[in-house]
Order: sequence, then C-alpha cells, then structure tokens
Amino acid sequence: MRSRDFFVTQSSGESSVPGESSNQIFIRFGSDVKEVGAVSEVSANAYAVPPGFQPLRAQFGPFRLIQSFVNAVLAHQPSRIVVQDLSGASADLARISAALGIETVLAIPDASLLEPIDAVAQRWTLGLLSCVSYVVSTDPNLSDVLYRNYPQAQLTQYDLLPPEPIIQREALEAFGYESYAFGMRDHALLTAMQQGLAEHFSGCQNVLDVGCGTGVFLECLQRANISAMGVERNAQSARFAKSLGLKVQVQDALDFLAEQHGTFDGVYCSHFVEHLPFEAVDQLVKRVAQALQPDGKAIFVFPDPESIRSQLLGFWRDPEHVRFYHPDILSVLGRAHGLSLTYNSQNIPGRSIGPFSLTPPPPSQDESASNPQGFRLWRQMLKRLGVVHVSELHRERRLRLHLQENLEQLWAVNQTWAWEDNATLVFRKTSHG
Repeated sequence: MRSRDFFVTQSSGESSVPGESSNQIFIRFGSDVKEVGAVSEVSANAYAVPPGFQPLRAQFGPFRLIQSFVNAVLAHQPSRIVVQDLSGASADLARISAALGIETVLAIPDASLLEPIDAVAQRWTLGLLSCVSYVVSTDPNLSDVLYRNYPQAQLTQYDLLPPEPIIQREALEAFGYESYAFGMRDHALLTAMQQGLAEHFSGCQNVLDVGCGTGVFLECLQRANISAMGVERNAQSARFAKSLGLKVQVQDALDFLAEQHGTFDGVYCSHFVEHLPFEAVDQLVKRVAQALQPDGKAIFVFPDPESIRSQLLGFWRDPEHVRFYHPDILSVLGRAHGLSLTYNSQNIPGRSIGPFSLTPPPPSQDESASNPQGFRLWRQMLKRLGVVHVSELHRERRLRLHLQENLEQLWAVNQTWAWEDNATLVFRKTSHG
C-alpha cells in the first residue's frame, strides 16, 4: 500500500514530521562533492549534492537529483510532498511537485532562510511561495520576513503539519507527458543552450515566447532585462514557469496568436513546430507574422533534420514529436507570410557535406617489392650504419601524404557529427507584411 506522504529532507533517519511514511529523498551537502552538478547517490534515495546548491538562490537544481525525485514520485504516487529542509536543491523539487498538482508543503523552522540574496533570488522565492499549498512553521519572525520581502505572497500557515492532506486530488497518473518530461529536462543545460539567443532581442520592449514550456528562455530574457511573456497550453509546465516568477498565459498558442495584431516587437518559438502537422505550422508562421509589429523580429528554433545526433539521439525521445521540418520549409513559409530571413544557422562557414566512397582507399604502395634484391641489401646495410637512402625519404613522404589524405576524408565525413542539434532561423517582418 502506498504511503500518503513523501518527504524531502537533509537529515538522515526517520522523518521528524509526524506520520507513517518512510518515503523520503535525503539530500546531503558536503565539501567532498567538489563540482557543481556532480551529484552522487550515496545510498538508496540519499544523494550527496555540492554545497553550492544549499543557499536559496536563483539556480536550477542538479539534474540527477531531479530525475531521481520524479521517478520516486511516479513510483509512490504521493498525495502530499513535504519539503522539511528548504535549500536551493529542495526548492526545485518543490516547484516540480507543485507543478504536477501535488499538495506541496514547505516546513520552515527558521524564517531567515527566506531572506533574499539578490533581486533574482527574491523573484524565484516569491514564485515558489506563490505556488506551494501552505507552509508549516512556528518561527514568530516568519510573518515579518514575508511582509518585508514578499508582500504579494498569500500563504496559509500552520504550526504543525495537518494529519491529512488538505487538497483532494485523484492519484497521479502512472504515465503522463509532463511527468515524463520533468524527468527528462535538464533546465541548467537548456539555459546554457538558449541564453545566447536572448541577445537577438536586445532593444525589444515586448517579446512573446510561443509554447514557452517551463519558462527557460523567458528566464534568459528576464535576466537580460528584456520584458517578455509566454503562452503555454500545458498547465503543469506553466505552473513551473510561474513558480520562477515569470508571466505566462495558459492557452493554446495558435488561439492566443490569432488574437494578437501587431502586439509584439519580438516572438520566440523554440521546439514547437516539430509538435505540429504541416497545416498547423503554416498557420503558426502566419499568426506569428500577424502578431509582430513592423520590423519586428521572429526566431524559430527546432531540431535540425541534417543533424545526425538529433536524428539518432534526441528527437524520438519526445512522444509528442510529429516530424522533422527542414529550414527551407520554414524559410518559404516565412516569405509567404511577410517575413524576411536574416539568419540561417545551416549557412555558417565550414559546414559542408563531405563525400566518401563505399570502398576503402587502396593501401600505400611498398616499393621494396619492386626493387632488386641487391638494392634491398644495400639499403639494409646503410640503415645499420645509421644512414637513410634518399628513396626511403621519398617513400616516407608518400606514405605521410597518403595517410593525410585518408585522415582529411575521414574528418570531412565525421564533421557532420559536430553540427548543432538545432536549426535556428531569424526573420524580420517586412513593412508590407
């Protein structure tokens, strides 16, 4: 029989919160864990996490810990998750729990944990406090800390953990897209992949992230001081983005775009087109152009069908992917709807398709077989004296050139593995669009 509660704690042993549950994730911070992100499992459901994840700052938790947490939630299907020790690592687990619709409780023994380190951390903490179900604390200073730093937060507070869950909900489905996706998303990696693209929107005043998911790119824009909002149809993904203090509209993206006419000076659409059939992609590009102001910028990012890695290692891990789209298709659709292509990542210098033969190259000729016996004996004698015949130098040079040609051909073929997994297209809305 599944236990009712699941605990996230930094201590070992039994839970200090009354209850019958033994389902716990233990997080231990220690100096023996040197590298940020190098999380190790020290025992069943116990993880050693770098000390850099202990402060409550604006950073995504370690991916391995998140994967283990999501797997544990799917296995135990708890009706309530209690975060007993709030930290940068456990806060991310609380966000995921709340996003999945599970009753999520923060136990806060010391209100000073909520004192913000900086403005970004304050925004993240406000988002966290706004998404959890309630807090458990006996610290008399909690109300003052909340009033000074998070006046917008409307929190229910208990002195003790209620014996039964307060929010009635159905059992978590054994498999659901977001339950799967949260265990596959490395938010820190996704941020590193996308943060450079925020520079394209420098100077923009109102950017829309279409199908913003959990808000990774919105966070990049926010930190670049670019005003932005997202639209996302999946309520669970949107809840996670909101738990970071980001602005997200929960609505079908195509329906939302249909209502916009010259509203935005920038539109970002990442990893969305591959979820749609062609007719819907055509409508998407048309409505993005419609939503843009004159001279507005649109960026589309999607799996590159010419990337071997994308074809073999990534694309089919997502059960909602429909098909690959070549950049040429999006380029034509953009032109048809008044968008002028200004950048295509496939056109970067040095990117080419290296031809190769189906048969291996012939081996280098060994001239010794065609030389007379006397000449071979003479060359061997010179070699013993430490002298190299000029024919040997010529032979070594031909062999080196032969190997160099083979290496260059091999590199020309193998360089296709170095292509980016994603294609990126940048458009400008023409004045007559």
